[in-house]
Amino acid sequence: MTELAIDATGVTKSFGAHRAVDGADLRVRPGELVALLGPSGSGKTTLLRLLAGFEVPDAGTVRIGGRLVAGDGIWEEPDRRRIGMVFQDGALFPHLTVVENLEFGRPRPGRAADCLALVGLAGRASAYPHELSGGERQRVALARALAVDPDVVLLDEPFAALDEGLRVGLREEVAAVLRAAGASALLVTHNQEEALSLADVVAVMRSGRIEQVGPPREIYERPVSRWVAEFLGDADVLPGSVSGGIVATELGSFPAAGGLARAQVLLRPEQVEIVDDGAGPTATVVGHSYFGHDQIVRLELPSGARLRSRVLGRASWRPGDTVRVRLSGEPIVLPA
Repeated sequence: MTELAIDATGVTKSFGAHRAVDGADLRVRPGELVALLGPSGSGKTTLLRLLAGFEVPDAGTVRIGGRLVAGDGIWEEPDRRRIGMVFQDGALFPHLTVVENLEFGRPRPGRAADCLALVGLAGRASAYPHELSGGERQRVALARALAVDPDVVLLDEPFAALDEGLRVGLREEVAAVLRAAGASALLVTHNQEEALSLADVVAVMRSGRIEQVGPPREIYERPVSRWVAEFLGDADVLPGSVSGGIVATELGSFPAAGGLARAQVLLRPEQVEIVDDGAGPTATVVGHSYFGHDQIVRLELPSGARLRSRVLGRASWRPGDTVRVRLSGEPIVLPA
């Protein structure tokens, strides 16, 4: 059986009375890009530091590439764990050239040049970090992480310090490089769009615990809790009543999990469509926000419940207008 790149079980870490990581389980398969996603203070960076060996866990075990590196009386220093690190600011040595930064970890002959070519910077080998753009420095940091042939690459908010336009392009490049290299990687981020668009698997972290793990589409469309649903994107709650395994709402009736006595229905704005064909329940437009590529139209149902509808292009509705709405796809039905 192929060993996991990362296999962390029951990992716990406290700082004084604060439990930063609370019995977390996390796995990364070979060649997989996993995003560890959570808000500030959720414990995701502490968990990454525990995996890297920068912190000692109070409990639990950590295996890297199948080797036990922490727990059960075992402890390996960071430099023996066969990991590659990419930090938020790149953390390049300013007095070394690009190629010297890569060679600092003593890669095998020719590996530094190969990794620079992989990230598209073969022509910048003799440059110093201050001569590079922010995006180039991060690509050098990634090349340096890959140069040591690690079992896993750990990326700690690597795009957070970059401008939005640069960040979007670079993160796609980095994901492409990792996949081209066949690398196993864990990306720590608080950016939902980043995690959902890049990762093969997303692990959502809250208050030191892993709340949900799964493919991006699964956790977005089938979150396990209201908190996960609202953290991953806009969601509105529609009141409903449950009877016979069905939850009835103003916008229709939907299946509820067996045994639920109370349920709440969560709707994404892209599921709420404003229609012109005269069918569907009515709603009153109470406002809208324009974002260029799309806009959010805020609606109020006769009951007073408020929803948002994501609409492409420019809206022709004004506050006070009466419109008809319908749902696209299945809503998220959760225990109330």
